[in-house]
Amino acid sequence: METKKRTPLKGKEGAINRSERVRANDLVSQMLEEHKKRMGDVVCVVVDSRTSIELPASLTPEQRNEHVKNYIKNMGIKPIK
Repeated sequence: METKKRTPLKGKEGAINRSERVRANDLVSQMLEEHKKRMGDVVCVVVDSRTSIELPASLTPEQRNEHVKNYIKNMGIKPIK
């Protein structure tokens, strides 16, 4: 019985090389920068000692508080007292 060796022609299939990874990281960074530009002015709100979120500056204080409450509830974190 004869067996054939099956070796991939391109090397490792499915693996990404360094240049592909750098391009993917650059693309994500670029998308994040574009999103921040579209958001306009933002306010940084400290939720706890390790977490802060950016909210649009156009929100009223009540709307900001509501966003923070929803964030705390959804993420299950303990706020600063």
